[in-house]
Amino acid sequence: MLLIGLLFGIGFGFFVQRAGLCFSQGFASLIMGKGKRILTIWFIILIVTSIGFLLLGLKPIGQIRGAGFFNILSGIIFGAGIALSGGCVLGTLRQLGEGNLFYLIVWISFIPGMWLVVKVLDPMLLKNYNVQNILIPQLLSIPAGYVTGTICVIALFGLLIVNKKK
Repeated sequence: MLLIGLLFGIGFGFFVQRAGLCFSQGFASLIMGKGKRILTIWFIILIVTSIGFLLLGLKPIGQIRGAGFFNILSGIIFGAGIALSGGCVLGTLRQLGEGNLFYLIVWISFIPGMWLVVKVLDPMLLKNYNVQNILIPQLLSIPAGYVTGTICVIALFGLLIVNKKK
């Protein structure tokens, strides 16, 4: 298992580095109208993970939380962190792997940031909001295969639209 994990990590790292993948930069590209490449990658990731979760019998659990002050505060802190660091965790690891030592400081700063989220912000959210764990198939009362199929069809149409030749 260790060897499989190591090979997967090397392969995934190679893919991320070659693709220049960073989700926060991808959002910025989409907002600025330059997101064709990153949107294509997102659709492919959505299809692969949806089918993988279904085939492996995994159940991705989402959470529904109320909107309010702590959600806005968390969003501001998250956005400021991305703006200051220049990317998300995945982009930071990619930049660090490429030898950009500035991202070593960013990576080290994730440790107190994650501690703050786990020990301070999450308890405040759990205390002040009615948090519900949900599964989309249970929420909609339909089999998981139909949900996965619908997600994959929508993502395939998205791929066709994004990559349509003019």
